[in-house]
Amino acid sequence: MNLKKPFFAATGLLSVVLGTAGIFLPLLPTTPFLLLAGYLFARSSPRLHDWLLNHRHLGPYIHAFRNKTGLTKAQKLRIGTSMAVVMSVSIYFSPIPAIRWMLGGIWVFWTAMLFRTKTLKTIESSTPQTRPLCS
Repeated sequence: MNLKKPFFAATGLLSVVLGTAGIFLPLLPTTPFLLLAGYLFARSSPRLHDWLLNHRHLGPYIHAFRNKTGLTKAQKLRIGTSMAVVMSVSIYFSPIPAIRWMLGGIWVFWTAMLFRTKTLKTIESSTPQTRPLCS
């Protein structure tokens, strides 16, 4: 019995869970986990692969990365707001000053990356539905 496909599918589902959590937790990356999930799904389940690429909320992260297009203002606002809330709370409750400074530096870095990312007018310009994630 070949366990490769079920293993890839299960690992892909775990990557989707971690990528989804990364939408709300700024220190956990979203796009790398979703890209990994797409790669694993392409090798294990065409149905899961298509679901991920065409998902209303998760698909645009993959398409924006693949096409090097950018994020919409709404996506940037959602990412920036969640990052600000989580980082502010983390800095406030951190008992160690060095950790506060480290968190502040991480926050500044990711905010700079967010501002450097190209801003799109609409989400549709970043989501072509025809190309597969992996060939």
